Amino acid sequence: MSTTLTKERLYSNIERIILQYCDTADLGITGIDADVSLTQELGVDSVDFLDIVFEIEDTYKIQFPLEQWSADGPNGAKNEFKMSAFVDAVYELIVPALAEA
Repeated sequence: MSTTLTKERLYSNIERIILQYCDTADLGITGIDADVSLTQELGVDSVDFLDIVFEIEDTYKIQFPLEQWSADGPNGAKNEFKMSAFVDAVYELIVPALAEA
């Protein structure tokens, strides 16, 4: 794995993975905006989300803190998994793994 992974490249890779697991072709979706909620607007269900997470883990040799990520936010707010925040969180997991490689 290259140590020059940029957030833009990661975004593109994650976008490709997500689109594989969604029925987005029927909706004409070919890309995911940074502010889109993966669960609410794009409709990624919990099973698809786990498949997405597992593929990202396998691709980048990282471990997701799933319990922490699936926990409710302040005041019981549900995590909306905005694309940009999701990519940022994945990037933060990958950077230490790249440093160890």
